[in-house]
Amino acid sequence: MPSVALPRWYLCVDGGGTAVKVVVASDQGHLSSATGGPCNVKSVGPQVALATILAATRKALHQIPDLSLPYDHRREPLFPPAGFFTSVWLALAGILHQSDIDAFAPLAGPAFGFVPGDPALRITNDGQLLGAPCLVMPHVDSAVALVAGTGSVALAFAKEPSGLELRLNGVDGGWGYLLGDEGSGFAIGRIAIRRLLAAHDAATTASLRNPSAAPPTFPALFKNLLEMFGVADAAELVDRTYADHSLPTDAVPPSFTSSESNRKLWMASAAPVVLTHAFASPPINPASTRVARSIVEEAIAPLVDAVTRLVGEYIDPRRALLSLGGGMWRAGGYRDLLVQGLEARGLRFAEVVVVESAAAEGARALCAQAAS
Repeated sequence: MPSVALPRWYLCVDGGGTAVKVVVASDQGHLSSATGGPCNVKSVGPQVALATILAATRKALHQIPDLSLPYDHRREPLFPPAGFFTSVWLALAGILHQSDIDAFAPLAGPAFGFVPGDPALRITNDGQLLGAPCLVMPHVDSAVALVAGTGSVALAFAKEPSGLELRLNGVDGGWGYLLGDEGSGFAIGRIAIRRLLAAHDAATTASLRNPSAAPPTFPALFKNLLEMFGVADAAELVDRTYADHSLPTDAVPPSFTSSESNRKLWMASAAPVVLTHAFASPPINPASTRVARSIVEEAIAPLVDAVTRLVGEYIDPRRALLSLGGGMWRAGGYRDLLVQGLEARGLRFAEVVVVESAAAEGARALCAQAAS
């Protein structure tokens, strides 16, 4: 009787500032996914990021029926067992330079059973997953990947001659929210808060100069933002912004790292409110629409600049993929502003794709590369 071939397993992890998504796939067609909490290595720290990845990986493995796994001495299944995955791709926000990879690899390698330097463990920025779709596009020889979620980064790739691998040949951004993250949910939240505070200051100044004047009417957008942030007025919003945002748990004690990560997420939560007012049809309120549109137009401009810089003289957009990843692109109006801004500069890409699941794309690429 011929022996039954055992499946080979692959893991792809898409770790962003808001959440992590893991996809487990096999060469026999199995597919399982799970999600977890924030996973930006710079924001939450490498230990917390790895713990989040492992917890999500365990959930994904638990969902695969009839999966045979080794057990420990207490007869409990090991999740994930050392050597279980043929290859692992960890694509994480906060990983951009070789020094970042070198710092994270000693933690991740033992967790997944890989020896130092094993090429089966791939650690990259999360934006690299977005280049994977161009590997199955024969009319495309390069890709620009633009991540806009809680944070942002733009990356450029060229196909290797084999057509099975991508070579990174350009980077723009990825510096974190203090230095960058332009066009992200955080950036929209920051711009919106500043507009609200500026309107409040203008009203205060007018009242001081003419106490008998009627108080100004603020756009509904500003009222909705105050409600969303859970504050009564602009002064309280300032206090809340600079307050300690640590949320201690049994697994993660309060720390500067957790406070900063939560503050970033808190500010980014304004983005859906702004996008709703900017692109609602019919408009919710004309004044709010004007303010919200100006906010998103200000936010998108640096992303248009980033793509333009990466294209430069090295990429022919007519033979290139523009691959968009991150929650901001779920808003069709925001995506349209990007495309319109690029076309105004003469940049028309062969393909524009919004990647719904970068982790799934990466897992399929791992399986395809192993089969080639």
